[in-house]
Amino acid sequence: MASEEKMLVVDDEETITDILTRFLNHMGYDMVSKASNSLKAIEMIKEKEFSLVITDIHMPGENGLWLLNKARKCCPDTRVIMVTASDDLRDAISSLNQGADRYLVKPLNIEEFRHAVRNSLENRRLIIENRQYQQDLEEKVRMRTEELRKSLHELDKANHTIKTAYIETIYRLTVTAEYRDEETGSHIKRMDYYVELMARELGYSPEEIEIISRAAPMHDLGKVGIPDNILRKKGKLSSREAKIMKTHTMIGSSMLEGSSSKYLQVAERIALTHHENWDGTGYPAGLKGKKIPIEGAIVHLADVYDSLRSKRPYKASIDHEKTCEIINRGDKKTNPSHFSPEVLRIFNKTESEFARIFEDYSH
Repeated sequence: MASEEKMLVVDDEETITDILTRFLNHMGYDMVSKASNSLKAIEMIKEKEFSLVITDIHMPGENGLWLLNKARKCCPDTRVIMVTASDDLRDAISSLNQGADRYLVKPLNIEEFRHAVRNSLENRRLIIENRQYQQDLEEKVRMRTEELRKSLHELDKANHTIKTAYIETIYRLTVTAEYRDEETGSHIKRMDYYVELMARELGYSPEEIEIISRAAPMHDLGKVGIPDNILRKKGKLSSREAKIMKTHTMIGSSMLEGSSSKYLQVAERIALTHHENWDGTGYPAGLKGKKIPIEGAIVHLADVYDSLRSKRPYKASIDHEKTCEIINRGDKKTNPSHFSPEVLRIFNKTESEFARIFEDYSH
């Protein structure tokens, strides 16, 4: 099946352009144009978008580096492979520094050429795909943020008698952002009770306990901006997927910022910092020790406990005793140094209550 990728071969030697065109045709690329110099080539590039330009460096008039520079400015998605009979290292360095995908020396190695073409096109596809993903994500976040801001506006105006109802509305928005499975509602309730328990043991006032326990379940609100194929993936995330997953902390924080509500101010701090580790190895900012807000430190431990205990699409559940052992002794992912020493002390003091909460609210 012929490819729809548009190619442009540029060389002042017609024999070379003919050979490269035939080879590209043999690879399945039928939409191949030719140009004998850089000026003609840049005119063609401006008229229609080429996926890939393959150009000689040393040509009469404007050379291939000039063409590369012009092409990168007018058509940044167009990939460029430089081909030359010169093995001057300075040409190679200049080409790559100005944005060329590859630098090939004549006579061409056919397999190397084939590999370079396919890699350049794959690189172009990934760049376009990533840009579209970012645009879609920004629009999705914008829409969800607007929905949330409307709810927050109403929450700020609400009096005491309807406060609980509006908080429930926020919780329901949070449900859509979590794992999107039957476990989510129970997870949110458990987080509320875990955090309430620890806040009480830490000496919080009744008002402070209510605020932090109501705010805690909104810690993963930013997952509304994470695609399902990453959020619910059963296997290990790739480095790119893991990077996208980690953005949920910043997405959630940005969705919650700017509110006059104490609940949402605390929720904003929690959303941003509940994956920060006490030893500075967490994300998104790598905060260390007491630079991590206490609310974030509390929710971090509670979330780790509940995640270990819970069955997820990508993992089995772990019993209470083993979970406590992992939190206190560590495993491949979790280390005691990740947690605030004071919060860890409170957890060990109340771990039987954690077990009860998990059992009582698992369905």
